[in-house]
Amino acid sequence: MYTFDEIVSIIRQRQDAQNPLLDRMLEIKERYNGEYVIPLPSMDEEPVLPPLTPALISENIDAIAQRAASVMPFIGCPAVDQSKERGIRSREYADIRRRALSATWYSSKYKIKMRRAYRHLAGYATSCLVVTPDFNKGLPRIDVRDPLGVYPEPKAYEDVDPPRNCGFIYGKSGDWLRANYPASRTENGGPVNTDETSRQELWDVCEWVDDEHIVIGIMGPRYHHFFENNTYSRHSTQIELSRAPNKAGMPCVITPGRVSLDKIASSISNVVGIVDLMSKMMALEIMAQEKAIFPDRYIIGRSGQVPMIVGGEWKDGREGEVNILLDAEEIGELRSTPDPSTNIAIDRLERNARISTGTVPQIGGETYGALRTGRGIDSLMGAALDPRIQEMQEIMEAHLPHLNECLFASYKGYFGNKKFSMFTGYAGDLGQVEFTPNEHFETHDNVVSYSVPGADIQGTTIQLGQLLGMKGISLRTFRTKHPFIEDAEAEGRRVDEELLEEAVMQAIQQQALSGQLPVVYVSKIEKHRKKGLDIFEAIEQADREIREEQAAVAPPPEEGQMMAPEEAIGMAAGAQGLGQAPAEQPTEGFSPGAVQELASALRTG
Repeated sequence: MYTFDEIVSIIRQRQDAQNPLLDRMLEIKERYNGEYVIPLPSMDEEPVLPPLTPALISENIDAIAQRAASVMPFIGCPAVDQSKERGIRSREYADIRRRALSATWYSSKYKIKMRRAYRHLAGYATSCLVVTPDFNKGLPRIDVRDPLGVYPEPKAYEDVDPPRNCGFIYGKSGDWLRANYPASRTENGGPVNTDETSRQELWDVCEWVDDEHIVIGIMGPRYHHFFENNTYSRHSTQIELSRAPNKAGMPCVITPGRVSLDKIASSISNVVGIVDLMSKMMALEIMAQEKAIFPDRYIIGRSGQVPMIVGGEWKDGREGEVNILLDAEEIGELRSTPDPSTNIAIDRLERNARISTGTVPQIGGETYGALRTGRGIDSLMGAALDPRIQEMQEIMEAHLPHLNECLFASYKGYFGNKKFSMFTGYAGDLGQVEFTPNEHFETHDNVVSYSVPGADIQGTTIQLGQLLGMKGISLRTFRTKHPFIEDAEAEGRRVDEELLEEAVMQAIQQQALSGQLPVVYVSKIEKHRKKGLDIFEAIEQADREIREEQAAVAPPPEEGQMMAPEEAIGMAAGAQGLGQAPAEQPTEGFSPGAVQELASALRTG
């Protein structure tokens, strides 16, 4: 067990060791946020110029992170006994564990947080996710921490196991500290005073997590001017605020990192110098163009005389005023044409930056002139981005199962006997899951996987569709793996119902056109359809109504017999079963049968 002073010393050592890496992260952060100031010649009259070149760094980070996070991974939990359907060690309990993880992800707003985590991984080459108990909601919560303030256990870069301990530094105001930790108040021996300056000061809060304890304390004010205006020493501002046992029994932290040769390194950091040079050259080019439009003027005076401007100030010609000069022999302008090779150099630098980071123009909605088909454009974009996205998703696949283990351990450690009823929020599962951690969480084994690593939603649709067309997968597998389909079984039933409805509608149309089904029967079906019934229920209601009409107008039964409505043949009677008794045909004159025979004879004759 470490004391707080030892914890602060360890974090300071790790901070000093990671300074080169943190400096490069800060450089990327400044360019991503557009906070970088272009270094230009110091001239008071020159305006401050923002970055004027394409935001290649933010464009690359956002494009890769958005595509990687566009697909939701699948969670799987195995049963302890695969042969057992229900009860302890059964497949039922395994499904409860899976749904409990899904509900926790949903309550933690996992989709939004993973987009930030993927941006950290794309820009900084590392990310950090933690599991913390949320006592307000009464369940564990997934959080994303800024890698700039994360100091995990030092390890070899080929070691991908989760850290055994980790320190965090983040800023909190003095007012927040006084409200949440009474030990930080000066009246209780803490460093945060009651004056407004101390309450609004930003303090560095230290958090330490290992398998035994979770320690939170103050490391000191973030800015050094605090010491200049106050009497506190640096040592006196370090104070432990809380120390709680880690009931999860494990450090609930994962730090996914990009795969590189020997250290954490982002490909984005390699183009920072190129982007800065592009911005500087573009700013100088604009200044040169401005000089070409408004050149410098000079005046040559007469021999022995000093030329003077009447009024003492040169008037701008755009205002329509005339400058009057005294003792002036000649007036001239120093015109200069900007070097056209500057723009060529800027384009070359942009090309180098795009090639180095795989930022193809298609990301920004542009394309090369040689590409004229959508397939070619998609293939080029896929060749540039898909391997990077695949690697990032596979990195997350390797670390997210441990995050789920942390959720299981936190549930059992902090809320073991609590009965939960949570909305799962998972695709295809819109119900509630009920569980008790100590009863249902028999094992922490789980798996997290993506349908097609390296593909976004559009790419997943295309690849799954091709496999389905080649009969490489079944239609059920297609529905299960597609991110747009929430419930594969329900979707399959809906498709089958639509096919049956389409077949019934076609049958009704064919019979109506051929005269086998009277139009009045079709109108009865449509009448019930407008009441909100589906086609099958509408047909049943129409058939029942027609049977009742047929039974009502049927000939009188023989003595001792009665015809019930259900005994009528209903719609099966066709055109001859219309709801009226056939009238007696006259023995003489034309009958409908005679008319039909006459028409047939005329056609054949």
